[in-house]
Amino acid sequence: MGKRNKPFQNQQEVFDYIKNHQKTPNWIYECRDESYMLRALVDGTDYVNQLIKKIEKIESVDRQIARKKYSKDIVDVVCRVMQPREGVFSASGGSANIKSSGEIREKLLRKLNKFKGQSSIKKYLEDNYFNLSDIDPNGLFFMEYVEDKEIYPTYKSIHDIRNYETDGQIPTRILFEPNKKDVGGKEVMEWRVVDANKEWYVIQRADQLIIDEEKTFEHVFTTVPAVVLSPRVKVGTEKRISNIWEIVSLLQEYGRDKSILTIYKFQNGFPRHWRYEKSCRECKGTGRKGADECPACDGKGIVRINDVTDTTILDMPKDERDQVVAPNIEGFSSPDLDTWTKYVQEMKDSEDSMESTIWGTRRLKDSKNETATGRFIDVQPVLTRLNKYANSVEFIHNRLVNLTEQWIKPKTKEFNYRFNYGRRFIIQSSETIIKEYNEAKNQGSNNTILDKLLEEYLISQYQNNIPMLEEELKKSRVEPYIHNSISEINEIFGPSEANKKVLFQKFWPGANKDQSVEDLTNDFNQFVKDNTTDSPAPTPPL
Repeated sequence: MGKRNKPFQNQQEVFDYIKNHQKTPNWIYECRDESYMLRALVDGTDYVNQLIKKIEKIESVDRQIARKKYSKDIVDVVCRVMQPREGVFSASGGSANIKSSGEIREKLLRKLNKFKGQSSIKKYLEDNYFNLSDIDPNGLFFMEYVEDKEIYPTYKSIHDIRNYETDGQIPTRILFEPNKKDVGGKEVMEWRVVDANKEWYVIQRADQLIIDEEKTFEHVFTTVPAVVLSPRVKVGTEKRISNIWEIVSLLQEYGRDKSILTIYKFQNGFPRHWRYEKSCRECKGTGRKGADECPACDGKGIVRINDVTDTTILDMPKDERDQVVAPNIEGFSSPDLDTWTKYVQEMKDSEDSMESTIWGTRRLKDSKNETATGRFIDVQPVLTRLNKYANSVEFIHNRLVNLTEQWIKPKTKEFNYRFNYGRRFIIQSSETIIKEYNEAKNQGSNNTILDKLLEEYLISQYQNNIPMLEEELKKSRVEPYIHNSISEINEIFGPSEANKKVLFQKFWPGANKDQSVEDLTNDFNQFVKDNTTDSPAPTPPL
């Protein structure tokens, strides 16, 4: 670790550090500007002012004002493109290794189950981590604590930070933006500086710096209690980049096209009625009734907008040379649907490009159901990217837990907790998976492949109902010949084995689902014995 990353040795080093950072570094300003733009794309915050800019030399000021007024954010497209990432938190196969015991273990588990409010640490990260790392990759999770009573995570925006230094994603020094305070009728600035040993509070009056001894303290950690949100560094800079960085320009273009289409729909979306001009019958087209304006046409001399009960009377053609006008005396002018359709298609193509950029492949949409998620053409690149996302969450998760361990047992350097996120990602819908299962079954695939597909189907179908998922997984491991029909079993193994399939349907509803798979299997085998006679087994239904 370089000298600049070491804890401060004395007050003068702290003062020098603050003096050297009176001016916010340029890279922090750049991170803040990017954060405003990312928030507009991902959360829709100040979307119009951030992203709806005047198209120079093409768009008038009035038209730009109208486009700003009616533009809608593009939060929906970001949500759709990044939706598969949610699989990181629903994947099965994770594990927690906790070596602590006794009171320390109990206190740690209680805290992790209610990490922030009523949310567990995993739920807290599920609700916050990806969103925050998307919109503010240079922000921090920072652990605050109150003596030995409470510890909790906080989010520190890059807008709240004057400067920090890091070793990877671990900050080694943080200088927060100063707070202005009134002391004795005079305005002073309070600086907060955190290193691996202490939290320093410094009062600045003009050029004079003084340590606030009452607030400065040695914290319980062996490191700065924080972690930078994004693991991705922009090469050659100190900046971190967002998970959506590669599609930012595509999102900006999508938003511009969406705003233009919105204005186009307002201007051209309504069919316009037209008709030939007809003279007012009351005034014979003069617009006058005596000395006054004609009340029937308001002095215009032509018929006003028709009532639905009005009848248009045409002169009878006198001979074959007279042009027949009806039924073309009036009608509607339809909008240019080709332009409209082209914009819609361009936006769909743009979304496909975003999806391919993020996931390395794209999804096939259901032509019968445009809102359906569809399935990925190639699953492997999606799994590779999901593993990267899982790695980043796993690092943050364990970092925050290790800091919590140090709060429970101050200054500890041997961590007794390690959480591994599951990597059995379910990225297809249950309908897609069961279709693949049936196709594999019809093609005669082996049981290893069928077992995998069946398990994926169950996890996808019941991922939001964990008790039912556990029950269905147990059932799939206890049921005999799970991939075969009764008629297939009867044909291959005979009536005796086929009868087991029939008996299982009677056994399972009354089985004790809390038991292990092994115990349930033993119970079923006993059930078969108790319900099987020595006489030949009946032929199962085909």
